Amino acid sequence: MTQRIGIFGGTFDPVHYGHIASGKALVSELLLDKLYFMPCQQHPHHKYPGASPEQRVKMLTLALSNKVINETQLYIDDRELKREGLSYTVDSLQEIRSELGDDTVIIFILGSDAFAALHQWERWQSLLSLANLAVIERAGQIRVEQINEPVLKHLLAQSVSEINAASGELVQLELEPYNISSTDLRLIFASREASAAQKKMIDDYVPSSVVQYIEDQQLYQSSS
Repeated sequence: MTQRIGIFGGTFDPVHYGHIASGKALVSELLLDKLYFMPCQQHPHHKYPGASPEQRVKMLTLALSNKVINETQLYIDDRELKREGLSYTVDSLQEIRSELGDDTVIIFILGSDAFAALHQWERWQSLLSLANLAVIERAGQIRVEQINEPVLKHLLAQSVSEINAASGELVQLELEPYNISSTDLRLIFASREASAAQKKMIDDYVPSSVVQYIEDQQLYQSSS
């Protein structure tokens, strides 16, 4: 049977339950056999992550091994963090396609904010020859109907309702919103006087093992 593999890129700095919930929803919505969280070297808007590559992978590992999550279809692909020099999505998808073969259905998942800048990515025109695209909308992100770049509007106009090909198709999804972001969490961890509501937010959205690791490593203490 043909495998269906999802690739979910992001900084995951830090990973939180919103990421995990999105991963589980994507497995269900896209009928995936496996979904890989693929942390990138650098934020797409050229902001440097607060945690090192090794620390971000460790937090993902802790989160996915958490008994509360207990999800066997979620994995980590750390190839972008291991690659020397600049790391581009197209190179990663080329490697993944070579490893999995021509028949595997590969779906690269990105938010509508990232999709709005897709035409500025390195060799972006090659992405659909290597994989399918799933564009997801979340609260606080640009809506796809607000995207005015002609080449991207053309791609959106060809959206399918369900991905069946190994590559070349685009689907639009709207996931259940979650009211937290990694930026919010970094600010709370950096605060010396976090309120009770902020501490509850940490407890509600970050696996306890990840919280302990952040505290042990003194991560985000220099954030502002």
